[in-house]
Amino acid sequence: MQLPLDFYEISELFFLTIALTVFTRLIIYLLKRTWQKQKCKLVWTPINVVERRSNLLYDEFIKEYASVGKPVIITDVMQNWKALTKWNLDFFKLEYGTVECAVKKDDVEIHSFMTIAEYIDYMISGNSNKRLYLANWVVSCYPELLDDYREPIYFPNWLQRIPRNLLLKYECDNPEIFIGHKNTSVGLHQDPDSFSAWLGLISGRKQIVLFTPDQKDVLYDGKVDIFNPDLEKFPLYAKANPVEVILEPGEVLYIPSQWWHHVNNLETSIGIGNIFINEFNSELVFQSFVESNPIKGHFLPLILDFPWIGKILFSLGII
Repeated sequence: MQLPLDFYEISELFFLTIALTVFTRLIIYLLKRTWQKQKCKLVWTPINVVERRSNLLYDEFIKEYASVGKPVIITDVMQNWKALTKWNLDFFKLEYGTVECAVKKDDVEIHSFMTIAEYIDYMISGNSNKRLYLANWVVSCYPELLDDYREPIYFPNWLQRIPRNLLLKYECDNPEIFIGHKNTSVGLHQDPDSFSAWLGLISGRKQIVLFTPDQKDVLYDGKVDIFNPDLEKFPLYAKANPVEVILEPGEVLYIPSQWWHHVNNLETSIGIGNIFINEFNSELVFQSFVESNPIKGHFLPLILDFPWIGKILFSLGII
């Protein structure tokens, strides 16, 4: 007759099961990383115009845009958002007037800090010569605002797997709200670390000029003012191939990885945007993180697959 397992045998079996599970997960992780490295490359499609699409199926978006690195404007993804009717200057001043945010001036990342109420008063005063732009107000710091919009289904975001304290530390906690008056802009740039991005417009109109990733040299690494180019200082810009769009309220623009873009507010506007990582840009993002931090950068793909490792490394102060 077989005797029941004693405590030590049960403990051995338990730890063996855990070790086997971890080992299997690691093997799967390494195989997946090998597959991703082979699949994920910088791909873009030269265009003359940015298409506008409605009733766009997810599979259609992947096939026609995400997998070939092609921007698109999606016209109907925001139609049920509360933010479209709720978010305006009066709402933000009343509910969030004391919140302090960084304010940009043209391509200066942080010009100063102002409260929401101070910035709205500045806008209303008509003192627009300063060209101050309230950008990068992180929405997730105010969870009640998250109920006013829905992440578009087209942009699954692996960053949501990472502990929020890590996202905050490395300035990847998104989405962000942008509030600006006429003629304010975000200078010519690529989104950081090869992230892809989407930009949704609540109110106003935005003029956006896009360039394919291969035009870095003729754009002088983003130093050109697209809306007033100095061809004596930047003569190669004459060879650039810009594609201009006007984003209307209720529309979302998809910006693929490493596409250059310059955004200008044609009117007082309120927008919301997010950066994201998924299978179509993951290796590009991983490479960017390694280039900026050769040691810590290697942890990102591991943390995306094993978020608990991120919590441990963060608590130990390693990352």
